[in-house]
Amino acid sequence: MVFLLVQIDLFGEAPEVFVDVHEIKDRIRETSITLFIKKLKRQNIKFIVKKLDIGDLILPMGYAIERKTVHDFCQSLFGTKSGRLRLVEQIKALVNAYENPILLLEGGLTVRLDPTLKSIFLLKHRKKIGNRIWHVVEEQIHIHPNQYTGALNWVERMGVRIIKSFDAYHGADILQALYYEAKGIAKEKRTKAYAVVRSKPKFKSIKEKQLFFLTGLPLISTARAQKILEKYGTPYDALTKIKLWTKDIEGIGEKIVREIERVLFTPWQEETEKDEVKEDDSNNRI
Repeated sequence: MVFLLVQIDLFGEAPEVFVDVHEIKDRIRETSITLFIKKLKRQNIKFIVKKLDIGDLILPMGYAIERKTVHDFCQSLFGTKSGRLRLVEQIKALVNAYENPILLLEGGLTVRLDPTLKSIFLLKHRKKIGNRIWHVVEEQIHIHPNQYTGALNWVERMGVRIIKSFDAYHGADILQALYYEAKGIAKEKRTKAYAVVRSKPKFKSIKEKQLFFLTGLPLISTARAQKILEKYGTPYDALTKIKLWTKDIEGIGEKIVREIERVLFTPWQEETEKDEVKEDDSNNRI
């Protein structure tokens, strides 16, 4: 279960991009994301920098990007002192929270696998010294190529799209292409192209957990959830008396109850394209 946030400013506008604050804080070198931010500024695209619990960059339509350099990726394969596997935790959180999880491997296109030396090599510098001859300086990373490719294969099996860039500048171009890709999908589905932040809720009381549970139902705001709990006492009792909501709770009509019942009592199955269109039309009318 995740918490959803759409942040709206004083003018009623929601951002199209969210950036994790750690991606721009104390950065000495440019990264794919810092260069992408410069592109957003030049195009007057609204973005917000904030602490994100999951992902480094959030775009419309559930596009969530985790950016890692090759060094970051290799280091994340090893557990911390407490035994936590950072890569496993990050990827699982990304998959559970967003519809379109993506791993941007910055510098991934420059990696050379060397099974003889049981290492991977990362391009650090290149210089042309002849017609077809280049002088290349590489950095050796002591991780077996099988471990490196095996980790990438696991990430893909988890449902994460892996995109490798040559460098930060190439990565920024990729992020821009992903932004336009998400915008295109939003236009096709006739939905608003703003970013929705999802994070793990940190509740202090049972009351907050009960409110969060009920607000997960269609068209139930926090105010309506509070009225429901004040009337019925517990979420369980409220759900068993859902037919009475139209009479007992001010502001809840038959349309809302029907939509909630459809969610609660429809057997789980893969959505058809027809169902998705109906849901999009319903959301546009609300």
